[in-house]
Amino acid sequence: MWYIILILLTVIYGLISIYIPTAISGFLGVYIIQPLLWIILAIIVFLIARREGLNIWSFKKIRKWEIGKTPFQGAILIGGFHVSLLVIIGLLIGFGNSPYSHTPLYLLINTLYLGSALIAIELSRSYLIKKGTSNKKYLNLTIILIAILFLIISIPFAQYTSLDASNPAGIAKFIGEYLIPGLVMGLFASYLAYLGGALPAIGYMGIVQGFTWYSPYLPAGDWAVVALIKTFAPAIGFLLIQSSIQLSISNKKIKRKKFKDPALPWLGVAFVCTLLIFFSFGYFGTQPSVIYSGSMRPNLEIGDVVFVSDINLEEIKVGDIIQFKTENMILPIVHRVYEINEEDGNLFFITKGDDNDNPDIDPVIPQNIIGKVTFTIPKIGWISIGIKEMLKNIGIKI
Repeated sequence: MWYIILILLTVIYGLISIYIPTAISGFLGVYIIQPLLWIILAIIVFLIARREGLNIWSFKKIRKWEIGKTPFQGAILIGGFHVSLLVIIGLLIGFGNSPYSHTPLYLLINTLYLGSALIAIELSRSYLIKKGTSNKKYLNLTIILIAILFLIISIPFAQYTSLDASNPAGIAKFIGEYLIPGLVMGLFASYLAYLGGALPAIGYMGIVQGFTWYSPYLPAGDWAVVALIKTFAPAIGFLLIQSSIQLSISNKKIKRKKFKDPALPWLGVAFVCTLLIFFSFGYFGTQPSVIYSGSMRPNLEIGDVVFVSDINLEEIKVGDIIQFKTENMILPIVHRVYEINEEDGNLFFITKGDDNDNPDIDPVIPQNIIGKVTFTIPKIGWISIGIKEMLKNIGIKI
């Protein structure tokens, strides 16, 4: 009866994200009807699992559990590790006030709101994983698809509709801030549910979400830093659990088949993708850029990707290749520094494309310099060019 759970999840998501905000807005819709919907779902999932003889609440797939005495304790410890990283980041970059109310009444209301959704979702996750992993052949696929499912329904529908195809930076931010960290956390929660049922997943997600809802102060840094922690912490948690499983197996003098890692490759992919997105936004001091013109031939060809690093004006010298903005061009330009001049104490740079006969007409002022080209990878930018051309041909401007 797994399809009933999928239908209920879809219906509840539609009601919460689309119908209730427009038809029953306010306290009644958010704090009364929504918790009731989640409670009803939790009861239905529990009854279906009980009818089918499935234990979805708590169990041990691994006999010996090194991180804590039980999967639940292990999940709590890793959730605490996750929160501790957020606190450390807050100490380094500063804290801001929480957007949630912390009066006794609203603490109670938020507990009902958060707890009902958390229990219903993790019971549903555990049930679907239990049903889907009965055949180990589809273990990886099941965990991945279930993680994606709960990621999709964790994001309000309005956020999807607010995405603008003409704003690739906004889309990349949405992917980096919500999709990838949410996917990694979902994969880890699904892995915990696979190993120990709903209780460990509730423990981990409850600790992390509880910190967000109940802490009066939250890290106030850039979204990229917080999102990176949300990606990094569950990935480390997975490695800790996996290493403990291997340790418990190796300590036994019985020949056993190596435990299959159902989520590690995908956690790794998601983590790397997050780093790439943050890297693309320049959060590590360097960002990639695609060459779209032939003005720098033969040194730079169309489709090459250059890596542009931050640089002090005093370090720029004649012959350096720099990237800069202009008023007349939408995309930044990559040209070589031809001359450096100073007038009334202000520096300005004359640039020239290697394949151009004459220097650029307009001098480059310091405020328009993005950085210096430090590294080049040939041709891989054609992927980006091809995608943009394809979107352009179907009427989407980016």
